[in-house]
Amino acid sequence: MDKLFAVAGESDRRVFIKGLGWVGIGVLLSTMGGCEACREAIENRPVRRRLRTGSPEVDADVATYRDAVAQMKALPASDPRSFAAQAAIHGTVSGGFNFCQHGSDHFFSWHRAYLRFFELICQSLTGNSDFGLPYWNWNQDNALTAAFTDPTSPLFHPRVNTSLAGNFAVSDTNLDTIFGDGNFLTFSSQLEGSPHNTVHVVIGADMASGGSPLDPIFWAHHCMADYCWAKWNIELGNDNTNDSAWNDTSWSHFVDGDGNPTEITAALTTVMPLLAYRYEPSAVGSSPAAMITESMQELRTLEERIRRGADVRFDVERRLRLAETAQFPLAAPFSSRPEIVAGELAQILDEPTTPEMVFVAIDYARLPSANDFFVRVFLNLPEASRATPTDDPHFAGSFAFFGTHRDADEHQHKTDFLVNVTDTLRRLRSADSLGDQVPITVQLVAVPVAGELGPERGELMMERVDLIVTPLITASP
Repeated sequence: MDKLFAVAGESDRRVFIKGLGWVGIGVLLSTMGGCEACREAIENRPVRRRLRTGSPEVDADVATYRDAVAQMKALPASDPRSFAAQAAIHGTVSGGFNFCQHGSDHFFSWHRAYLRFFELICQSLTGNSDFGLPYWNWNQDNALTAAFTDPTSPLFHPRVNTSLAGNFAVSDTNLDTIFGDGNFLTFSSQLEGSPHNTVHVVIGADMASGGSPLDPIFWAHHCMADYCWAKWNIELGNDNTNDSAWNDTSWSHFVDGDGNPTEITAALTTVMPLLAYRYEPSAVGSSPAAMITESMQELRTLEERIRRGADVRFDVERRLRLAETAQFPLAAPFSSRPEIVAGELAQILDEPTTPEMVFVAIDYARLPSANDFFVRVFLNLPEASRATPTDDPHFAGSFAFFGTHRDADEHQHKTDFLVNVTDTLRRLRSADSLGDQVPITVQLVAVPVAGELGPERGELMMERVDLIVTPLITASP
């Protein structure tokens, strides 16, 4: 019966996969056989726990994960359940990316499906149907636990770093800004470009490439990204898009726990945390760990809201061009031209309750040739450098590139980034350093993960830098 709520057996897979995105929990329980068993499977679905030390439950999950990875690594590469085959769905170290969705509206949904089918394989190989993939809450626990740094463990993998301590991308400040965005599309873009990408490049080695799933920490990292979506959507009451084209998008390159081909829609991924697994809650930034009521009525109410979604769009009310078609050395900070004055945004800057946000939208012509750095964004600080601290009042945020330029790679990854600069603009305004006639400029500073970024690293090719104004989307009524 557990498989029914995982992907369903061969006989009823079409009904479950094709229909569940549009069928409520109440309908599921009343129209499919074994209602009590269905109810029990939902109420006792696997728990994905936060990686930490001192928890017997987490220790047991890590032991199961270790066993599963060892078995997957022992399978021949021709077996679609093998560790190598599962990683290849995402991409390869030398060849770039394959099916993974980055820089698209399906960053969350595709990776949620990827995680779930991987989890099913772990359950099947270990015989532990209660197993839930643990997640690495890099906001609360910056460093990897010992389970991933023991050279004798199947979970060990060569890495450049094993901690993100002190990195702004995983800080409370950054996560609070991102979680304060109620628009599904801009929330997804910010979470991907900043903490997600930064974790990949700081951990480095294979994790910074298309073959990142070869590192077992990949799955715990993406469980955290998935938990961020679940927390934002379920705990904090924000809505996903109800766009039919988004919901109907489907993928057929995954396999179930027995290695059988399957198909899944984006719509189904939105209700997975209510049916297939659940997260042990933990804090993210200022959002505390929050238990949700797990009664069937509560789950039905949640499912109805999540399935309904909201009319979420990325509407740009105003676009102010700051720079375009620029090429500059990676080692040198970039500063936009001073052509837009603060008075053009006076209403937003002077009225904190206005339902609008201001983003810096940065679009590069292509990925860089290397990605072992992240980029800090400043406003009106021409002298900004990598030594400028992130608590400087002019600092607005950061992002990182995941992937590198390959002429033959048709699956190019994210080259455009959004940084919410609303609070930074208001801070400068309140400090009397951003009067109506003061130009707004943007500085971009590349900061290496380690060492220096010498001139031999080449240049970044900028397509455009804009200030964009977009309305804040709140939860549906």
